[in-house]
This record gives sequence, C-alpha cells and structure tokens, in this order.
Amino acid sequence: MKTYIILILVLMCTFSIRAQVCSCPADINSDNEGLPNKVFRFSNGKELGICGYTAVETDTSYTKFTLFECGSNKPVETWDVTRTCQVEQVKDELIIKEMFGLPIGQSFSTLWRPFLIHKYSYKNGTLQETEYYRKDLDRYNKQQMEQVFAEYKKLPEGSKQNMMHVANMLFWAAFCGNTEAEADLKSMPEKFGPFEGVIGEEWKAIYGTYERWKGMTSHLGKISH
Repeated sequence: MKTYIILILVLMCTFSIRAQVCSCPADINSDNEGLPNKVFRFSNGKELGICGYTAVETDTSYTKFTLFECGSNKPVETWDVTRTCQVEQVKDELIIKEMFGLPIGQSFSTLWRPFLIHKYSYKNGTLQETEYYRKDLDRYNKQQMEQVFAEYKKLPEGSKQNMMHVANMLFWAAFCGNTEAEADLKSMPEKFGPFEGVIGEEWKAIYGTYERWKGMTSHLGKISH
C-alpha cells in the first residue's frame, strides 16, 4: 500500500512539473491566459506547444502564434498576424500549413489554400523541419498565361487594388515556370510604384512570397532547430 501511494505521488509530481514547464515563452501573448493553445506530444517524450490566437472557433487554425519546445520554452518559429495556418499532427509529425490567397479560381478569382507546408519531427533527439510549397495546386495553361499578360499590359489602368491582383497573377505564372512573368513582377515597383499604405503592405506580402519561394528553390528545405 505504501509503495502504491509513493507511485501515485511520483506520477502526480511528474505531471505537475510537465504542466509547469510547458507554458508560453516570455513576451508571447495568447488568447489562453498564458498557457499553450495546444500541446503536441511525440513518441520520444518531446512536446511542442503553440501559443497565440485561434483564427476561427476551432483549435486547428491559428494566427499570430509561436511554435516552441516545451521544457526549454525555446521558440522554434513565429507567424505574424498576416498569416493564418492550419495545424495538425499525423503520427510523429507536426504539420503546419500556411494559407495563401491564390488567383487560381474561375476568372482568376482568389482562393485561400494551404500553400507553404512546414513538417516538424524529431531525429536522434533533434527537431527537424522540412518546408516546401505545394506543387499539386491548379496551374495556368497557355490560354491563361496569355490572359495574365493581357491584364498586365493594361496597367496602370484601374485601381491599385486591381494592380495587386495582377501582381499576384504574375507571381502564380512565375510559380508555374514562366520567366517572363517573373521579370514583369520584379519590374512593377519601378514602373508603377511607389506602393504605399495598405497597397504597400499587400505588395510586400506578394513579393515576399515570391522571394521566399525563389530562395527555397536553391536548397532542399531541410532545417535543424
């Protein structure tokens, strides 16, 4: 009986320590009173936590959040308020999918889709990240490419907001492998700028996505944390 009581006390202390350790890192805000929104456990005993804000009334989408290692409270990566991500754990892998508004709908309408994928797993006790952009989304055909360039040639007609939509179309054409679209996208600030205010922020988001994609083409997307 005495041994049984001691065992219970040890287990209670273990869980208590774990709960105390897995708290949000300093200076990281959340909508869960300083506690992780969610904790993901791996088979090696390691835990990753998320502190931030749920984007919708579920616990699978987050914005302005930080991924961190429980115990050390070491931040792994942070996403700002401009990013909304879907988060799920599949076996021993944590998958974070960044949502992007892509001009791939009917008549180039914007559809929000998971585009940049981060996968976290442990190898020999070290946290590994693989990141990549999805290649299975709809791509522009020849006719659509021609329509993109036709819209570009109309600029600067229309609103600045429409100009940003054309910029996003050029980005997607570049992602589909069109080098002319890539050159046109890069020339837009000189031809039609400066882009300021809300339009400037939208341009930074589009061009930032382009730059990150280009940077990732030069390596395999493997990162150790």
